Amino acid sequence: MIKFGTDGWRAIIDQDFNEENVSLVSQAIANYLNSTGKKSIVIGYDGRHKADIFAKLSAEIMAANGVKVYLVDKACPTPVTGWSIIDKNADGAIMFTASHNPAKFLGLKYMTEEAMVAPNAVTDVFVKNLANISLNDVKKSDFEALTREHLIEVFDPKPSYLKKLSELVDISKIKNASLRVLVNPMHGAGVGYLKEVLEGGNLFIKEINGNLDPEFHGNSPEPIVENNVLDAIEVVKEKGFDICLSSDGDSDRIGLVNEKGQMLTSLEAFLLLTYYLFELKKVNGPVVKTLSNTVMVNHLGKKYNFEVYDTKVGFKYVGEKMKEVNAVFGGEESGGSAVNNFILVRDAQIMNLFILDLMITLNKPISKVLAIAEEAAGGGYVFRREDVHFSYEGYDKIKDEKTKLLTESSPEEIIGKKITNIRSDDGIKFFFEDDSWLLIRFSGTEPVLRLYSEAKTKEEVDQLLQFAKSYVRNS
Repeated sequence: MIKFGTDGWRAIIDQDFNEENVSLVSQAIANYLNSTGKKSIVIGYDGRHKADIFAKLSAEIMAANGVKVYLVDKACPTPVTGWSIIDKNADGAIMFTASHNPAKFLGLKYMTEEAMVAPNAVTDVFVKNLANISLNDVKKSDFEALTREHLIEVFDPKPSYLKKLSELVDISKIKNASLRVLVNPMHGAGVGYLKEVLEGGNLFIKEINGNLDPEFHGNSPEPIVENNVLDAIEVVKEKGFDICLSSDGDSDRIGLVNEKGQMLTSLEAFLLLTYYLFELKKVNGPVVKTLSNTVMVNHLGKKYNFEVYDTKVGFKYVGEKMKEVNAVFGGEESGGSAVNNFILVRDAQIMNLFILDLMITLNKPISKVLAIAEEAAGGGYVFRREDVHFSYEGYDKIKDEKTKLLTESSPEEIIGKKITNIRSDDGIKFFFEDDSWLLIRFSGTEPVLRLYSEAKTKEEVDQLLQFAKSYVRNS
């Protein structure tokens, strides 16, 4: 089955994500490009099994349909493919990645000519095209012949991307700081990027999990989950690093560990980045975040007088809203953020550089910097997300049935906290008088029920999540 969710189409390799389905989706996209007068596309891929093979297949189909293809020469991060749209003045990009999902998954993400994740209006056309084509309709030609005809151009996307990073952040300032920085790309597509950018100065930088591995060394490449970065936490504690900067499988999300070996939540990371932009960089304009992201940024908005917009979960919604309101910054709970003077695609490299710049400018350890940011936001909150996993088969049916039941009935209070508002356009979110909240939603990218809560104390968060599990079971 081919289904486009919150971040493209993802499925298990050699089951639904196979040569036939990739061919059909590629032809559906080629039909869209031709029908809208778009002439060129970038195709990128991460380090997962068969990602390069599927990227080459897609390139052969695109080029056979008369679309000029810029194909990356090696596995690279999603934001590098996104930036290449601008660099090559292309009409869009296809990225073969399953982001933070386990190794058995692969996916296809489409980005528009504006270097943002395709909105529903675009992917709905792909789905419509799919309904009207078969494998007999797929056009395909020989890769070498298409390359000779210059319909496929293989290129190295890294130099242009790294040059752009140096325009957005003072790299020399960071390189010459007296910091000990641990980088953890988690065997993903970001291997080597930060290390290459920051080596050669006073800064001591060490990379772990620094070889590209389609199996991610048996781990899940999601850096906001503490169990996935226990090795990095241990190195920080043993070797005395000032911070660990992690990134996920396609290097568009970050995870932070402080100098004490303590994991920061993704919401704390988003608060830090927002504080950096408004307090240090003096930006001016709205901020967009998903409804699963922190209320602390809403509080920060009152201090710095910026508007905050909450979207459904999924960066395509964040990107659309950022474009609509000309937002300066946007991000989601899962650790991915974007700035409007770059690309409207999540990028781990630029966000990790921002974090280092923040630390260096304030000349304080990251734990102290967080305390300062929380004080600016009127006080800190505790956050936790708990995932309930389902089998891949039958997940969509469970998701549809449970979501319907959850939105049809709701309590008036939870653990003695009065509900002041309920939002039900993406799962169900309960808002409480003290600005704490609880969100129950089924993932659109993997077979997982996600439970989220942010409150003033750990005890309240635990109680709210326990309520959520009982509430789902009994619905």
